[in-house]
Amino acid sequence: MKRLIPFVLAGLLSLTPPDPVGNARAAEQVVASATGSSRAHDKLPLALTLPQALELAVRHSPVIAEARERIREQEGVVIEARAGLMPRFEAVGQYDATDPNRIESFGPGATPLDQSWRTEVLISYTVYNGGRDQANTRAARATEQAAENRMRAVVNTVMLEIALRYFDALLAGDRIDVQQQALGVLEEQLTDASNRFEAGTGPQFNVLQAEVALANARPPLVRARSQRRLAIDRLRLAIGLDYPDGADYDQVRLLSQWPDAGVRENLTAALASAMEQRPELAAAAADIEAAHERYRAEIALTRPQVDLVAGYGLQSESFSSSPTSALHGWTAGVRVSVPLFDLGRARGREIQANSRIRQSQLTADQARLEIEGEVREAWLLLEEAREILDTSQLVVEQATEALRLARSGFEAGTATQLEVLQSQLELTRARSEEVEAQHLFHTALSRLRRAMGNP
Repeated sequence: MKRLIPFVLAGLLSLTPPDPVGNARAAEQVVASATGSSRAHDKLPLALTLPQALELAVRHSPVIAEARERIREQEGVVIEARAGLMPRFEAVGQYDATDPNRIESFGPGATPLDQSWRTEVLISYTVYNGGRDQANTRAARATEQAAENRMRAVVNTVMLEIALRYFDALLAGDRIDVQQQALGVLEEQLTDASNRFEAGTGPQFNVLQAEVALANARPPLVRARSQRRLAIDRLRLAIGLDYPDGADYDQVRLLSQWPDAGVRENLTAALASAMEQRPELAAAAADIEAAHERYRAEIALTRPQVDLVAGYGLQSESFSSSPTSALHGWTAGVRVSVPLFDLGRARGREIQANSRIRQSQLTADQARLEIEGEVREAWLLLEEAREILDTSQLVVEQATEALRLARSGFEAGTATQLEVLQSQLELTRARSEEVEAQHLFHTALSRLRRAMGNP
């Protein structure tokens, strides 16, 4: 887990404004959470920033917890493999009772007892087995590294999901604001039309027209509120926390706004970053290393094995008047085993191990191609989203000015209410397109950073 601290920390700090004090505090919080020393958050905060949502997900996401357990499992494999390099201790005991009819006698007073027992403490140590234990240990360590890198990939994926869910909620909130602004303008328009009709300076048609426009603007606001509730709940589920008691999605406030849209990424640099930082590639390299070590372990099975064995024990005397009489002492020796012929089993295991090496290499090659394609696609989508965002922001400026001119003309009697309503409709559409473009841009940027290996 300590290896993941700089990785997660860099990702969280990259999403915050350039504030040295704030970044230092964020660093302390992330390190504390990654090492398990910070206070656990049992409930979803009602005021939530994007970096805070990411930090909470790192600690509480069930997906990340499952990946962490896979690392823990592999740590046990490493311990087991390392134990093969150590001496082995065992205690053995044996008791036998024999039918007197099966005991051969050597004459009076020279008949063995019909009961025998022995107990012994043994220590054995493998001096040489072709490097099998060492290869298994290295393979276990490489597999552990692969699991750690896969956890980094899981963290990246979860952080991307959190960012996308947060942006969905921001989009829904902006939709609410746009619809509320449009609704406010239409209410003002209805009030003005009603006042003019009552004063005899305007037709009733303008009042009916304003009422219809106001009624048509209410359903989009209802839908936007429902979409925000759904987006907040999806964000909560991705984080892995429950709402505080007595609270729900309506009480959750998002404190972060859209990040800076002026960020630009170079395609060549993005590809280089992905090849260097994507944890999936590091995991694939570790898998290849583990496969090579397992191959060496299989080859070692065809080589001799030399063990040193020593022990100290007690055993019953064969010719004694009492079965409790015992002899004690130590033994020591060397045990050598040489494989001679196994009907092709070793050759079969060697072929399998060699094939697994090739499979790991092919998997790494495929992962490299997929990641390169993922980066290129994400970069193209980001460039497209940037152009859409720039255009939508320009259209909002133009639509705002058009509405101002229409209102001025209506007040001066040179424009109709229909022209004002049409201008308001165009501004609402332009603002809706702008918030959609903001969402599209930052979603594409998040996906590109995920593809580059940056959280």
